Amino acid sequence: MERRNRRALENALVTVLLILVAIAAVSLISYYFFGILRHSMVTSGVSVNNIQMVGGIITGDIINQGASNITSINIQIHVPDNSTPIVSYTNSTISIPPGKTFAFTIAVPKAIEGNEYVVIVTVKYINGQEYSTSIEVTDE
Repeated sequence: MERRNRRALENALVTVLLILVAIAAVSLISYYFFGILRHSMVTSGVSVNNIQMVGGIITGDIINQGASNITSINIQIHVPDNSTPIVSYTNSTISIPPGKTFAFTIAVPKAIEGNEYVVIVTVKYINGQEYSTSIEVTDE
């Protein structure tokens, strides 16, 4: 009789342990799956603020509004209605975390006071996504 009770207790313990292992496995798998899913659905967004041009120098701030690090920046300055950039700045070793700001300064040779210029900012995120925005600025 004592053996039967002992065996029943062992079976109950084994069942409880198997249930705990199954719960732990499901938790790990769902953590991994939802972690991968979250990183693959990065929201892209860049805010370019404080753009101004004085004496042929363009300054501004790029704010990472996405959910991943920005890993590359390309800033091009164009004359309106001309797709050929007159100045281009590229930094492919940068790391701008979400919510952080990168300040830039770019000289535009032969800029003419009063003329308008188009600033195109293109960024790439760590997962390969790309985002671009453009702003017109007048040299003051």
